Amino acid sequence: MNHLSTADRIALAKQLQAMKREVLGELRSRAPHVDSSALSVGSDVHGHADDAELERQQELLYAEIEFDCRRLHDIELAERRLADGRYGICADCGEEITRSRLLAQPAAIRCANCQATLESRRH
Repeated sequence: MNHLSTADRIALAKQLQAMKREVLGELRSRAPHVDSSALSVGSDVHGHADDAELERQQELLYAEIEFDCRRLHDIELAERRLADGRYGICADCGEEITRSRLLAQPAAIRCANCQATLESRRH
């Protein structure tokens, strides 16, 4: 973490906090829709297509919530790494993650090369 100045660490901590507030806000905005299984289809009479659409909407809502939970988890892990001095070190190769990458992606756990390698293996 020597490649980051005190000002960088403060700015990154603030950026992580802002990201966390944003994700929590998104989760709160979706919460009321989780329990209301009656996403209105517009009439009392409905068929299989209406049921399928309701199910699709619910699956999309759950996918968005799951995505937000993963983002929140990643942000919290980055905050812990920042607090204990492990922030900015690639989880794969142990090299420093560039300042520009961290400023663009504060929750990054890999340097650009290791991230590219990981993504190329997935495809």
